[in-house]
Formats: sequence, C-alpha cells, structure tokens
Amino acid sequence: MATSVTIPTVLSIAGAQPTPPSTLNAELIAIAQTLSPGLTASLPASLIEDLSSTATGAVSLCDQAYVELLNSVTPFGANAFILNQLGIMYGIQPGAASNTSVYVQFTGTPGFVISKGFIVSDSTYQYVIQDGGIIGAAPPGGTNGLSAQLFAVATVSGSWAVPVGTVTTISTSVPTSIQLAVTNPVTGTPSEAAETTEQYRARVLEAGQASAQGMPTFLKTQLAKVPGVLNRLISLQQVVGGGWLIMCAGGDPYLMAYAVYQGLFDINQLLPSQLNVTGITNANPGVMTTDLTHGYSTGQVINVTGVTGMTGINNTPLTVTVITPNSFSIGKNTTSSGTYVSGGIVTPNLRNQLVSINDFPDVYSIPLVIPFFQFTTVAITWNTIATNVVSASAIASLAGQPIVNYVNSIAVGQPLNIFELQTVFLASISTLVQPSQISVINIIVTVNGIELSPLAGTGLIYGDPQSYFETTLGQVSVTQQ
Repeated sequence: MATSVTIPTVLSIAGAQPTPPSTLNAELIAIAQTLSPGLTASLPASLIEDLSSTATGAVSLCDQAYVELLNSVTPFGANAFILNQLGIMYGIQPGAASNTSVYVQFTGTPGFVISKGFIVSDSTYQYVIQDGGIIGAAPPGGTNGLSAQLFAVATVSGSWAVPVGTVTTISTSVPTSIQLAVTNPVTGTPSEAAETTEQYRARVLEAGQASAQGMPTFLKTQLAKVPGVLNRLISLQQVVGGGWLIMCAGGDPYLMAYAVYQGLFDINQLLPSQLNVTGITNANPGVMTTDLTHGYSTGQVINVTGVTGMTGINNTPLTVTVITPNSFSIGKNTTSSGTYVSGGIVTPNLRNQLVSINDFPDVYSIPLVIPFFQFTTVAITWNTIATNVVSASAIASLAGQPIVNYVNSIAVGQPLNIFELQTVFLASISTLVQPSQISVINIIVTVNGIELSPLAGTGLIYGDPQSYFETTLGQVSVTQQ
C-alpha cells in the first residue's frame, strides 16, 4: 500500500519557505501508524525515533530542493537574491526614490541655447534642465522667441506640488544682452518613494509575462524601467477608430520615448491627446468649455479648428481668461457669431510632448501624453458614541497619512472611491475607536478648487480622464463634529 507525505507550500515576503523538520517528522510517524496500527507496541520507542529521524532527513532534503526550484522559477516566491537575479534577466531594477520634476518653457532672444544643467527655480526649490534646447524664431512683429518644453528635475529629494506658472525664476546667470524668461505651462510631477519589495516583485513578474501577453503589457513593462517614471501614471488607451494614446510621467522624455519606440509594434499607431470643445456661449466675451482639463493660464493664446455653427471662431487667435479647469473666456464677442452646434479642437494641448528619436539615418516622432495632476483636498467630519474620552487631534494624526497614501495611489484616469476612503479612515483609527462606535462620517472631496460629488448611485468620484489625483497632508483635514 503506497502513500505519500504532503509538504505544504509556505510563502512569505522572502519567498517559499521549507517546512520545519518537526512537522515532517510528526506526519511521517502518523502515516506509519496508519499503515501499521501496532507499530508502537511491537517496536521500541527509540527505534521508532531513529527510523523516523532518518526518513525525516530525506524528506527535508526533498522539501528544500522543491523550495529552491520554486524560488528559481517565479518572482512571486523568489527570495531576495533570486528575485534580484530574475530582475536583472528581465532588465528590471528596483525603483529608487525619484525627485519631483516639471516641464518648463523659455521665452527670450531667438537663438539663445538653454544648455543641459541650466537651473531654474520656483523660489523654494531649484530644478535642473536635463536635455537642453534653444529659443526659436520670434513671431512676425515680435522680438522674443519660444523654446520647446524642456524637462527639469529638482535638485533635492522630496515630493511637492508644482502648480502651473510657479517656476519663473532663472538661477543660472545669462549675458546682460540676452532677454530670457521662464515658466512651467503644465503642472509638475511629484516624486515617488522608493519601491517596496512587493512592488518590485510584481514588476518582475509582469516583465516575465510581458512577451507572452502582447504589446500593451510589454510596453508598460518597458516604460516602468525608466528611472523616475510613476507606475500609477502609465496608461495605454486604445482610441476608438484605431490608434493608441500613451500616458506616462516622471521620467526623462527621451528615455520614455525610446521605451515606446522599443516596445510598440507600429509607432504610426501613436496618437496625441485631443482637447475638444464641448460648448461656446453667445456672450461678450464668449466662454468656451472643453472635455478635458485645459491647463491654460490667463493670457495664453490658443487656436480652434473644426467648430460648426459658430464658424467665425475657427483659425483665429483667442486670448484665454481662465474661469474653471474646463472653461475660459476667449476675449471675443460672440453675441452675433451664430450658435455653436458641435465640434472644435483646441491647440495647443499642453499634455502633448512630441519627442524626436534619431535612429540614424531615420528620425521618428513619438507623441507622449503627460497627465496633469488634480490638486485634491479631503475633509472628513466624524463623531462617535464612545463614552470614553477620544482625542480629536490623535484621530486626525492617525488618519492623515493613510488618506494621503490612498489618494496618491489611484492610477491616472481612475476614480476616487468614497467607500474605500471611508474604509481607510476607519482602519487607521481602529486602535483608538472601533468602527462600531463611529456614528458620523461625512467626506467632502475638492478637486482643483471645485467640490465634486460621487456619480449618482455610486461612491465613485471621477476627475479628468487624463489626469490623476494628488494630495498632501496639508490638504487633508479630519475634524470631530
């Protein structure tokens, strides 16, 4: 009568773990007694112990070999050394903490070169230009030209918001004969903390599966290799009618573009983001609304094409005065311009970053979409039926960081879940107040200065589909009612 020893598979953060010999020994004796009920009566205990110990040693060797095999073939169970070796095989390095970054744009004397290493500032932090560029030709009748958007990285570690139009100081000296100004037309990207073992394990596992799962997974893996790239901001969206829109942020634009160049089967399928008009009022001045957050600053000049009904708006310079994240007046009297019917594409779209890849003798243009961050505040009001004294300040101290961590973990384009936010709050304060003793929880979420409510019938708050939620401890308030 044949039988076998069942060896459980035990997984921990260090990978698969061997079963303790005492457990194997006890199972062997139990099996022997099942096969021979009189075993303990017919043999001395010392002999039984001697035989079982020898068998246990053999089974332990088999168990160790099984553990080593498991750890060698899957990142899910690999120990630290094997995990690192698998990461090297797949070209995946553990993610280190990255500095906050921002795209800036210079205006000034045409032909002036902005060299790599040029330093700008927002009066609190300094940022170093990574790739360099040049001031372009001045427009007809003008004296100052404009550079492309240049990638800059903070000189110190840490995570902070970089709102539009705050990087306006030039720290590097320039000749007195040169006119030069700088600003950031888009919001910056806060840094990301160093990657945990669990996060690295997941990326290595995804990298091993990428080639078998097709282009999207493989391309995400390639982008995740770029230093500084925020994993939650990697998104591939298939466009209705054909093509792909690739969103990614935090890394050097040339490295991100090269990752796309390597990972995409056909770069002709790449599309830029499109900012569409959803309405124009008949007023003085007319007010335009857009389907995405526009990201413009007051005074910026835009152009619109493809509008039907109010056709006089097309292909004429329009000066923006910002009203909301999705609306602005256009500096033009539209009371007699006809009624807006449909259509309209607004340029420039500040999300778009066009990067040239020079694979001699060929040059390819890679359109990347850099998602905006949505400045998010969370206000939680609570109360309790507990009769014992509960410190409101202690509750606020416990809840603040977990709430920040949840908001800042939401992937680009995904909604904020009020119910999940409530769960995070209750779990964070459970050492002081049990969930059953909480009598009131009111949550107010404000995005870019506008209070948003969940979609009817759900707990989901949707922001801009090409942006991501971002908050800090200073933007989270937890108060007792």
